[in-house]
Amino acid sequence: MKRTLCIAAALLVGAAAWAQQALGPGTGIVSPEINADNTVTFRYFAPKAITVQLTGDFLPVRRVDMQEGRDGLWTYTTEPLKGELYSYSFVVDGVRTMDPSNIYQNRDIATWTNIFTLSAEKGDAGWYYEVHDTPHGNVSHVWYDSPTLGCTRRMSVYTPAGYEDSPKAKYPVLYLLHGSGGDEDAWLELGRTAQILDNLIAEGKAEPMIVVIPNGVYYNRAAPGAAVNMFQPTMANSRSDSTIEIENSFPDIIKYVESHYRVKKGAAYRAVAGLSMGGRQSSALARHYPTTFGYIGQFSGVVIPQGEDDPALKALFAAKPKLFWIGVGKDDGVKKNSLILKNYCDAKGYPCEYYESDGGHIWRNWRVYLTIFAQRLFK
Repeated sequence: MKRTLCIAAALLVGAAAWAQQALGPGTGIVSPEINADNTVTFRYFAPKAITVQLTGDFLPVRRVDMQEGRDGLWTYTTEPLKGELYSYSFVVDGVRTMDPSNIYQNRDIATWTNIFTLSAEKGDAGWYYEVHDTPHGNVSHVWYDSPTLGCTRRMSVYTPAGYEDSPKAKYPVLYLLHGSGGDEDAWLELGRTAQILDNLIAEGKAEPMIVVIPNGVYYNRAAPGAAVNMFQPTMANSRSDSTIEIENSFPDIIKYVESHYRVKKGAAYRAVAGLSMGGRQSSALARHYPTTFGYIGQFSGVVIPQGEDDPALKALFAAKPKLFWIGVGKDDGVKKNSLILKNYCDAKGYPCEYYESDGGHIWRNWRVYLTIFAQRLFK
């Protein structure tokens, strides 16, 4: 009996020691390092590697070669960068790998990349994506019942700073929809929604609001690993029927939010916006429920007018929405449809705001659109 206890104790000690070793102290290498002149230095230790390259969305070309030092430490320093959230990875002897010295990373559909934020000056894009010493809101992942879809589903909910401390205060709601291949985590991880709202609200540039981020793909109950349906996310989530099903089931989301959170009700206190597939969904939701949303944001995705006299758009603008906003990149492949909708609204005298940025169908634009759109809400 004593011998058995001793063996068990030894195994536990060994397991504990292994766990401590597995945690590790990190690499001891600073990468990336943001320099005083806003250049960024990357470092990767690989003494046996033949080639190490850097790939990132801040480079003028797809890949650049890193330079090897005598100690096997490969380095590369960029040109000065503008304030932004950037992503990157290394390619070691032709194999893509993460930066072991950088714990910050996010997932876009099924691809993980390292990230870093850089702010060249206060108030630039990167500044709004960073965490500052301001009051912070909370993010919850909640499950709601959707009788329309016949299952429980997961969504993310941001409540602004002070929500828990003001039991009588009520707040307007922004329903924020992701794009193809995404899920209820996308706007938080890739879109920096919590950071953007925290900073805008703290500056008084945005009204305190609740932000609800549903899963916009009806046949996925939740993000990968959050529900029993383990799956590999793909762009196949852009199937057109996803918009139809989410459109039909959206009242289930609103019902849950308005029965579980302290919200102001009515179109004047509801906004809907989304990117790409989510932009089409927000466009469709506004048409299907013309008196439900007072603010509509369509980021790189719209539903084009149906005929010369679209009855759904006629009903929507008869309800006098406070803001009908379209944002798209000048190099975005969906710009054509955005212009079709804008020109239609202009011809009919429907108030429509159109914002065109540089670039294409990318998160860099969608974060900017959210930053602009949020400041226009519930004024």
